[in-house]
Amino acid sequence: MEYLDRKVIPILYSHRGNKEEDQNGAVEEEVTVAYKSQAVDSAEMPTMLRIGKESVFLKRTELYDGRVAVSLPRLLRLISEKEASMKYPSSHRPEWIYTNDSGTVNFTFNRLEHRISEEELTSFTETMANVVRGTQPVRQWDKHGVRITETGQVTGYCQFSVQGLNNQIYNHIGFAILDQSVLVYGFNCTDEEKKDWLEPGETILNSLAIL
Repeated sequence: MEYLDRKVIPILYSHRGNKEEDQNGAVEEEVTVAYKSQAVDSAEMPTMLRIGKESVFLKRTELYDGRVAVSLPRLLRLISEKEASMKYPSSHRPEWIYTNDSGTVNFTFNRLEHRISEEELTSFTETMANVVRGTQPVRQWDKHGVRITETGQVTGYCQFSVQGLNNQIYNHIGFAILDQSVLVYGFNCTDEEKKDWLEPGETILNSLAIL
């Protein structure tokens, strides 16, 4: 299974400190807003989801010293450093990786040193969409854009499928602003898991809030 961080994250780092000026092509959903996310109470975050034939309990998970909160399934576990190095060989692997027992469903979180403002999120998302399409074996591109989630978070996103070693892999990558830096987060799953995880995965990502 090929993982995006092997090529995409190093490219992000190579753009460190630069403002993206290429805004060619219309992003499907543009949001121009000066908005500060409000703290989201745990009562407002989802507590249970239907995944396939099972009802799965969620738990509020806080990252980055409590600055980021997200509702993750209790069935996921944070992988060890050794597992992370095997699963993501690149030195730029995500800082937080949650996976299921079979390793076929993954939620990742990584803060970059690339600094942008909310006003630049649309052009940044467009640039990243072009980077992914230019560096990854994309089999299907669903959509990308910028939107405001139910938690009031302004986020960019890309949804697409790539060809892995033995399977096709669905990816949903999100981009948010954390202390003026880019927070890259997302979820991926195998094509077999997609029918059960597509909608729940998006609900989980949409629960993310910057506090």
